[in-house]
Amino acid sequence: MSHIDFGELKNDTNFTSIVNNFSKSLDEIDAIITEAINYKDYDELTTEEKVKFDNYLAYTTNSLYWMYVKLNGLDPNAHGIKNELSRVRQSMLRDKQIHERNTIRPVLDKSAAGRFIRHGLHDRSNRDEEHENENEELMETAPPKPLNKKIIFDNDSD
Repeated sequence: MSHIDFGELKNDTNFTSIVNNFSKSLDEIDAIITEAINYKDYDELTTEEKVKFDNYLAYTTNSLYWMYVKLNGLDPNAHGIKNELSRVRQSMLRDKQIHERNTIRPVLDKSAAGRFIRHGLHDRSNRDEEHENENEELMETAPPKPLNKKIIFDNDSD
């Protein structure tokens, strides 16, 4: 699978599989970073895509350097790389907040808002007058009532 000379440890299958897996992972990381660095369409990206791309590259590079410091036996928490990683994380969080603010904001239903405002601004006297006007208009369009056939006279004996 790989061309690593394990010497005396070639019979230790656990060790060789771990080293081969690590080597394969390094090759994949190298290919991905090389592809990202040589990306030709960067100028055609939108501003939001450029920010995401730059954050990705910065976080990847700083994470790899953190691993390098750790593998060399140094304490990465005492090294300046810890501050750089936290700075990139803050930048990524800020980008996420901006994205959410632009995409997850509430949408106003204008017709419903207009009805709420209209009902809230009307006072009772105006509303009664409007109903009377509506009733008058209905009465004008309705057919006339038939006349009462029975006429009752009052017998007043004064």
